[in-house]
Order: sequence, then C-alpha cells, then structure tokens
Amino acid sequence: MKLTRMTLRAVVNFGIVWLKSSGMNMSTRQRSSDFDEDHISRLPDAVLIHILSLLPSTDAVNTILIKRFHQLWPFIHTLTFDQCTFPGHNCVYYWQTVRPEYDERFLNFVRHVLLLNRSPTLDKFCLDFHFSLCHSIQQRVSNRTDNDFLRSETRMANEIGTWIQFALNKNLKVLDLSFSAHGTYQPQAYYDLPNCVLSSPHLAELRLTQCKIKTKKKSELKSLTTLYLDNVMLIDQSMDYILSGCPMLEELTLWFCYGHRRVVVVNSNLKSLVLGVRWFGTRIHVSCPTLVSLYMFGTVEVLDITNVSSIVEVSVNRRERFDFTQYKDYQEMRVLLQTISRAKSLQLCSWFALVFSSWQLTNLPSPTFSCKSLHLRLNFVKWHLPGILNLLKHCPCLENLIIDITYYDESTSRDTLSWIHPYEFDADEYWNTIDTPVECLTHHLKTVEIAGHVMEKQVVPLLEYLLGHCMVLEKMMIYAEDQTWTCGPINLSPNNVHEYEERLMNAPIASASAEVLIY
Repeated sequence: MKLTRMTLRAVVNFGIVWLKSSGMNMSTRQRSSDFDEDHISRLPDAVLIHILSLLPSTDAVNTILIKRFHQLWPFIHTLTFDQCTFPGHNCVYYWQTVRPEYDERFLNFVRHVLLLNRSPTLDKFCLDFHFSLCHSIQQRVSNRTDNDFLRSETRMANEIGTWIQFALNKNLKVLDLSFSAHGTYQPQAYYDLPNCVLSSPHLAELRLTQCKIKTKKKSELKSLTTLYLDNVMLIDQSMDYILSGCPMLEELTLWFCYGHRRVVVVNSNLKSLVLGVRWFGTRIHVSCPTLVSLYMFGTVEVLDITNVSSIVEVSVNRRERFDFTQYKDYQEMRVLLQTISRAKSLQLCSWFALVFSSWQLTNLPSPTFSCKSLHLRLNFVKWHLPGILNLLKHCPCLENLIIDITYYDESTSRDTLSWIHPYEFDADEYWNTIDTPVECLTHHLKTVEIAGHVMEKQVVPLLEYLLGHCMVLEKMMIYAEDQTWTCGPINLSPNNVHEYEERLMNAPIASASAEVLIY
C-alpha cells in the first residue's frame, strides 16, 4: 500500500493546524491551500512524528519512500498491528487451516517495526492477532502428541510475550491486545497474559479481548484509569487481585468474562462501570460511592449493588424470556431498581417494561425513581402498555421520555406470557380507561421522542394519550420507520400510515405550547 497524495495533503494540513494551535506564525504563502511538498519539509520533526503516530503502522512505515519521512518513522510512539487488515492477509485461509499456521509476512512486519523502533517511550501498543491453542487441545483430547504443533504454538506464545515486554519497557501508557479467532465468536483456548502486564506502573489504559489471566498476587497498576476485559478467562480470584492494585481506576468494563465465581467491585474512584453477565454461578458485588454511570447487560439477577450514592446514568438490558410465574413478584428486581432509583437518566429494555406491567396488573408495589430522563427500548407487544403507565406513575419528576420500538407484534401468543391469562384487556381502549392523573404528565414532562415502528394500531393511542395529558409538553418528535416493506407480523399500507398521521395531527393537545413533529 502506497501513501497517497491525499494522505500527504492531510498530513500537511494537520501539521499547519498544529503549528497554528501552538502559537507559531506562518506567512500567507505558507498557509496556502495549494499542495506543495515543500510544506512538509518546513514542519518540525516532532510534528511529523506525532502525525505518523496517528496512522496505522503499515502506513507509517510506507513513508520510508518519501525523502522527508524516511528517517522519521522509527520514532513513532504508537504501534498498531492488525492482522486482519494487513495487506494481502486472507482470514478465511487461516481460519480453515488444520494446523497452527501463522501469517509469516505479518509476523515479519511486526518484528521489523519493533526491531527498528527508536522511540524512547510508547504511548500505545495495539495487537489484534489470531492466536489459539486449539490444536494442542485437540491433540491432548485425542491422546495424540504432535511435537510440531506444540513447538509452533509455544514459540508463538513466547514471541508475543517478548513483543509485550518490549512495549512495557518503554513506559507504555495504553496496551490493547485482542486474540479473537478468525470466523468464531469464542476461542477454543486462551492466550496466557504475561504477569509483567499486571506489574506495569505506567499503564493508564488496559484493553484485553479473549485471553486468560491467572494471578495470585496483587497487581501494581498504580496509574491505571481504564480497564476493559472482553471474554477474558479469569481464573479463581484473579479479578479481585487485579482490582485491589488499581487505586486510580475510573472506568471498568467486564464483558461476558469467564472462570470467576465471585467478583467484588469496591472502589473509591470508579465513575463508569459496564457489566455483561452470564449465569455460570458468578456473583458480582458492587459498592462504589463515586459511580456515575452504570450499564448492565445479561443476567442481572447475579448483581448485588449497595453503595452507589452518586449514580446519574443507568442502563439495564436483559434478553431472557419473561415469565411472571418463574419469579412471582420479582422481588430481586425490585431491590435492584430501588438501589439505582436516584439516577437522573434511566434506560430499560422490554423485559423490565413487562416486569412493571406485571406489578401494575397485579397491584404489587413498584419502586419510585428520581429520573428526569427515561429511555425505553421495546420489542413491542400490547402487554407493555400497563408497564409504560406504571413507569410514568413512578417517575414523578420525568422531563424527557424516549421510546424506541425496535419490533412490533400486535398478535402476541398468550402462551408466551403465561401469567397474562386473568388480565386480558383491549389495547385499543386501554388509555381511555385511565382516569387517575399522572404527576409527571401534569407538571414536568416537556419532550417526548418516539422512534421505530410508531405508526401502529396499538402505539398511536399511546401518543394520543400523551398529547392529551402532558400539560407542559413543549415538543413531541416522532421518527416513523418506513413500514411499507416491513417483514414482521404487521405490514402497514401507506393508507394506514397516512390515517394514523392524520389522527396524531388532529389529536387534542393539552399543552398550548406543544409542537408535534413527524419525520
């Protein structure tokens, strides 16, 4: 791949902007937009090295063909190696190979860049590489030993370790390692993370994907502020050892990690927490008084959240099948929601909306929230309607309501929600039966945004209800998805859409200052 004239122009323009922002004066002629390679020679080496460090390493190395650059690229302070985007690399071939075969061209490129790198420090080292011990595992399972397999995989693991150590020796700030296998969601085995990574006092950001961590001593990540673990195998109490040595940690992501039975997240600086949780007997305890943002996805029942007094933003997403008879009153969910009830921004999925529907229909108590913004993402069925009403009643300070309808099903089978049989109601008339004032509609709700499958038979009455009862509404924005080509159970004709648009535009509006916009 050659460095194009357009890339060179971008380099020059970036350098000029950098010089201007640094307070350096340039003549009108120097600021001319006409392309002139002489502009490059006028830029200081430090500026050009910084610009080259923003490029992928393959592009940075290719500047050796340009006179002004050919002695600069060894000084770049960001090294990014992505096997899948390496020129000429064929992912399918290496995925289908029956033996541990590696792209030697890519490996030689990495070796060449590391050997010649002369930067005294590194800001970032990023490696995206297909590495799996599956061949060795297959040999052991079949009681066969192929020394070629073992030598090849051991050699590759050791070499990757030397690359990582090389980067860490240069006071590395950001380490990003991904060992995802070609064409698969999960590796059949994991790369063992070297212990030196967890003893790197200069690391500020650590991002790991599909590797294995096994440690029995406290980490020494004194400068770490961001930790991202994606499908990482955590052996025994490795996660607790890691967190105990990260006093400055502010952002933590644990995305569907394995192996650990219990994780305790106790931190006095943590501000952002992202959790993707599977079952597997894992239990996660969270106590972070400085936590501001919390995102949870998956099996939320395994979470114990106590001290999150500073929480502002919460998003909870659960995709399991909802069945009221399984948990009866969903007491665990009530406790969880009460813990995060002080959040100012709340995002809930369809599953939680159905929980609130069950509480509404069975007259069970619901937690009350302090949120000013409520965002619902719904695979819409009519049984969400009581839940929407229940949430509105228990968000008395709500100012902004957002509803995304990602799917619509008017004729939901009663068998899919076993608890609904005694509570059948007419969805078309549901909102006409509500005669109790809702506090947020009377005093606070100012903006409503609804997007997706909006112009549907059971959704339009909801919008009419909001228009007719929001006393201080300022704006309702409706982003209607083009449903003339919908492949779902409901396929509206253009006439139906036009009819519902007319209904909304002519619906009674309680607020004199309300504006209705349909996109």
